[in-house]
Amino acid sequence: MYLIYAVILLLLIFILLITLTEEVKTRKGLTHGIANKYWVLKEKRKFVRFQEDMKIRYSHIGSNPGGDDARMLNISRRGLCISTYEKLKEKDSLAIEIEVPGFPKPIKLTGCVMWVKELPSPDKQGRRMFYTGLQFEKINPEAEAVLTTHLNTLRRP
Repeated sequence: MYLIYAVILLLLIFILLITLTEEVKTRKGLTHGIANKYWVLKEKRKFVRFQEDMKIRYSHIGSNPGGDDARMLNISRRGLCISTYEKLKEKDSLAIEIEVPGFPKPIKLTGCVMWVKELPSPDKQGRRMFYTGLQFEKINPEAEAVLTTHLNTLRRP
């Protein structure tokens, strides 16, 4: 009889330990659980991102002015996301030119690399690709007005 009680007690302790470890993981944010699939959380970004494909050219500040072309994935009033073949480094400062539709000349600004993520699969030619998040640093008032005017014409995603 005592053997059955001991087995049940050990089983309950085991279940309690599993529950406590899951609770610790949840509080640390390691495990998100099934609820995140259905829970609509508040957006942490201050500005709306728009899916936009504008021509963009960037170069490292202090390097040759020619620059490299990149593909824009999305843009907001304070930053953008591009895909590149070059793995940029976080905190790199870049000179950026964006050709905004409907405006005769590209806007020029500087941006800082905030994050870089390598895509899991290469492109059709077998080249590695990277998503890069840029935050605008220096933008003159005229360029900011052009960008804001264009973004105001776009629809929310």
